[in-house]
Amino acid sequence: MRQTNGYQTKQKTSVTAYFKAHPSVHFTVDELTEALHSEGIRIGKSTVYRTLHHLTDAGIIRKYTPAAGESACYQYAKDGEHQCDSHFHLKCLVCGTLHHVDCGHLSALAAHFRLHHGFTVDYEKTVLYGTCDACKRALSASNRYTDKTK
Repeated sequence: MRQTNGYQTKQKTSVTAYFKAHPSVHFTVDELTEALHSEGIRIGKSTVYRTLHHLTDAGIIRKYTPAAGESACYQYAKDGEHQCDSHFHLKCLVCGTLHHVDCGHLSALAAHFRLHHGFTVDYEKTVLYGTCDACKRALSASNRYTDKTK
């Protein structure tokens, strides 16, 4: 992990603590700013951007850039645990959790694309969208979810 600029601000401490408390969730700058405000932490959006830049440079936060036109997302790096250059991602459209998935089937699919189609998958930008089991159960319990695969 790289060193930060040598000082620890209240904002940097608050942002880092929030990410540590939500390690598997990606946040946009707007989502993070709103979440911090809801916890009574007064921080401006420009300060959030600046803080995320420092934390990303330090390797504490990982920046994730989704498809064109979407806002960048940030996630706690867990001391480098999430190296996203070798696995796929599954993003829940309900809760926003981004799951890091090392799966032989998906790796075989990427190998197939490479060998048979001359196409190399960029794992950092590969996201499959859907609904996680926890959200499906919660939505099913509230009778608002219909499983269309049955």
